[in-house]
Amino acid sequence: MRNDERERRARSFGQVAELYDRWRPGYPDALYDDVLSLAPAGRVLESGAGTGRATLGLAQRGASVLAIEPDPAMAAVARRRTQGWSVEVQESAFEDCSVAAAAYDLVVAAQSWHWVDPQRGAAVAARALRKGGSLCLWWNRPRDLSGPTWDAIDDAYAEYAPELDRRAASGLQPDTEEQAAPAAGFTPWASRTYNWTKSYDAESYTGLMRTQSNHVLLQPDRREKLLAAIHTAITDTGEGCLVYPYRTLLLTAGVRQ
Repeated sequence: MRNDERERRARSFGQVAELYDRWRPGYPDALYDDVLSLAPAGRVLESGAGTGRATLGLAQRGASVLAIEPDPAMAAVARRRTQGWSVEVQESAFEDCSVAAAAYDLVVAAQSWHWVDPQRGAAVAARALRKGGSLCLWWNRPRDLSGPTWDAIDDAYAEYAPELDRRAASGLQPDTEEQAAPAAGFTPWASRTYNWTKSYDAESYTGLMRTQSNHVLLQPDRREKLLAAIHTAITDTGEGCLVYPYRTLLLTAGVRQ
C-alpha cells in the first residue's frame, strides 16, 4: 500500500467514530486474561485506542490505562466510553506521545499497530516499559469465509467495488509471527490465536462495513450501492443471518534490557 493511501485510510476513522463504536466487534475474554497475566501492576500504555473498546476491556479487569489516540473524534468517544474507570486518554500519534520512561508493565495495540511507524513505535514502547515489560499486539482476522452467502457478497464486490477484494482485506496485518517484522529492542514474537464466531444481521454487518477505511473512502454513491447489495445478499441468500468466524491473533514480545 502506498504511503499516501495508508495515511488517508488512517485518517478516515474519525468520520465514522460513532459507527465504529457501535459496530466494531470486541475481543475474547481469554485474550484479556492472557495479556493482563503479563502485567502484575496493571499499568498499561495503549497505542491507537480508537473509541476505547479494548481500553474499557482492560480497565474493567483492573488495569490502569493511558490510551493514546490521534483522532479527536475517536478520542472523544473513548473518553465517554471509559468515564469512571482508571483511564486517561491522550490525543497524539503514538510515535509522538509524551509518557514517562519505564513506567508501564504493558504496551498494547488492539487492531491498530499497522498504522504505527514500526521503528518509531517500537522505540516509544521500549522506553515506556519497565524491566520485564511486554509489547502485546492483536488483530481480529477472518477464518473460512465460504458458502452461498459469502459467494453472494463476493458478487456484490465484483459488481460495485472490485478493487475491494475481501479475501485480501486483512493484508495490512500479519497472519503469523513469522510474517511480523521483529520489533527493535524486543525479543522475538510469540503468538497465540483465539477462535470465536459472531452472528450479524444485514444491518449490523453493513454497519460494520461502514467502519472499514477502504469503504469509508469509496465515492458515496458506489459505497451505498455496494452496501445495499451486501444487505440484499444477507437478507435473501442468508435468510437474514451471517455467521462470521473470527480468529484473533495475539503477538507478544518482551522488552530487552
